Amino acid sequence: MPDITGTLNEFFTNSPLRELSGNLLRSVPGLPPIVQTIHLLGVAVIVASIMMICLRILGLAARRQDPYEMTQRLFPWFFCALPIMLASGALFFLARPQRYLYNPIFTIKATALLLTLIGSVWLWQKSKQIEHAKIDFSTKLLSGLVLFGWVLTAMAGRWIAYSDYIFWPG
Repeated sequence: MPDITGTLNEFFTNSPLRELSGNLLRSVPGLPPIVQTIHLLGVAVIVASIMMICLRILGLAARRQDPYEMTQRLFPWFFCALPIMLASGALFFLARPQRYLYNPIFTIKATALLLTLIGSVWLWQKSKQIEHAKIDFSTKLLSGLVLFGWVLTAMAGRWIAYSDYIFWPG
């Protein structure tokens, strides 16, 4: 069985983007905290918009809001913040791919992010057919899973820096 992590590490380590992103983060004064702040603001917009949509679909918040109108109003925020979050996260990833690829928390984050993105787009597609009085069980289940997925993704993103404290040397 091929070593996927090693292959990805070699690919990203030898990429010209690794050198470019590493040089940018090292040579531009203040860039790392600025990019991290932009990344966290992107995460906040994504989580806030999708959380409100999911909580409305689950009937836990904004019950007087029309779910269709709410999704039409909030999903554009989600889709605008998504490339900002992905690009700012990629800058850190590309600068030090081995730090992330060999970190078990990053694996959890990347998996949760991928599945949650798929679920979010699926929810967006389903939201086009939502009627105010009738939200089916599958849409509610998907909303709950998407909500959980974004919380897990955000938490795992923060825990990446602390994996040494989570996984004790054995």
